[in-house]
Amino acid sequence: MIPRTTLRLAADRRAATLPEFALLLVPLCVIIMGTMEVGYQAYVRSVTLGALETLTRAVTLQNADASTSETELRTQIRRVAPAATINIVRGSVNRYNSFGTLERLTQDLNNNGILDGPVDTDGNGVPDKSDCWEDVDNNGVRNIVTAGADGIGGADDIVKYTVTVSYDRLLPVHRFIGGTARASTQATTVVRRQPFEAQASPTIRCKS
Repeated sequence: MIPRTTLRLAADRRAATLPEFALLLVPLCVIIMGTMEVGYQAYVRSVTLGALETLTRAVTLQNADASTSETELRTQIRRVAPAATINIVRGSVNRYNSFGTLERLTQDLNNNGILDGPVDTDGNGVPDKSDCWEDVDNNGVRNIVTAGADGIGGADDIVKYTVTVSYDRLLPVHRFIGGTARASTQATTVVRRQPFEAQASPTIRCKS
């Protein structure tokens, strides 16, 4: 015969919700942590954008100190992401349309649109002149301009800043859904410096 106590326990349903709650607990925690993580990522990105906006306003001024402004940007971001790795890429050009385009030829002796030289221009069989170009990023090579010349340039120049922030996640949600322990965000802005004096022209180089 089955003991009476065993029968009473088998008929008891008062703790039936406990295993059901246990089954729902893990996905519920993942959803909560995921929501908090998305909010934290949005917060870090918002702070990064705000710090970058403050930085670019500062560098437009005549006596701008880019180093001090960039230090302040790092400080603002690390207030919300203390262990963040912050990479700053800056560059300047003289015209907005210089970004993403091939540097302009200023002298094209044979009108072929290609940087040639030296070429024979007087017919004596001796190469004597070369094509020349605007070295917008000042690297000695004719290329498509991406970042521009290092630094913030001078009066009336266009400055491009790209800030990449890598930081620790707020919660270990990646352990449940995959991914890494660190997240990243990137922000880019382009601004013109104030015309406090005459704008300097890009260096003209000729092919040797």
